[in-house]
Amino acid sequence: MKRLIWSILAAVIVAGLLLPGCSGDTDIVRVATDATWPPFEFVDTETGEIVGFDIDLFNAIAEKAGIEVEFVNVEWDPLLAGVAQGTYDAAISSITIKADRLEKMDFSDPYYVAGQIIVAKTDTAITGASGLVGKTVGVQSGTTGDDEVSAMSGVNVTGYDEIGMAFVALLNGQIDAVVCDTPVASGYVSKYDTLKTVGEVLTTEEYGIAMPKGNDELMSKINAALAEVKADGIIDELVQKWLVD
Repeated sequence: MKRLIWSILAAVIVAGLLLPGCSGDTDIVRVATDATWPPFEFVDTETGEIVGFDIDLFNAIAEKAGIEVEFVNVEWDPLLAGVAQGTYDAAISSITIKADRLEKMDFSDPYYVAGQIIVAKTDTAITGASGLVGKTVGVQSGTTGDDEVSAMSGVNVTGYDEIGMAFVALLNGQIDAVVCDTPVASGYVSKYDTLKTVGEVLTTEEYGIAMPKGNDELMSKINAALAEVKADGIIDELVQKWLVD
């Protein structure tokens, strides 16, 4: 009898472990981000945690979608390559939806509209894109800012692994200007009174969440949750929290 009871109990335990959710294990979505792009993603120097607009946004999406998230801090080029190769389940990092990227990865519905703008010192003679001719302009390598400046004739482009390095060079007088996304530019101009934005916004770009091609189930969950987040006004709240002085 005891042997029969133990056999039944073992069978029940095994069956329980095979049922979805009964093991206590939940699939974790690994989300890559290049945390050098304030105020969208950066490392809080006091806590060591990755914070920012994008981080709050994806956490809100994850809550709506019922998924757990592990953020992974990755440099920009390895981030894009990792998404394309399936190393990461997703990436949120102020990533502009572009045709060449769509060939290698999928994107969620857009969640934010930005653009490229010139930042220079307040005493600069540069008044717009035409004033960059003959000047040295810093960009983060592999970004749409890099694309925009590299397409300009007569402009000397200096690429950096992190946008912060470009701004250090600008503040130290090593370069004449930086071209980067509008919210990032606003953050640096607000922080340093010796900097200002120059001229008109050079591009119009939409940010999206990148994913390896073919993960339709995760894409569907994220897009549905993103729609809920938008409807609930959460993105407007994040704009007020992170982007409005």
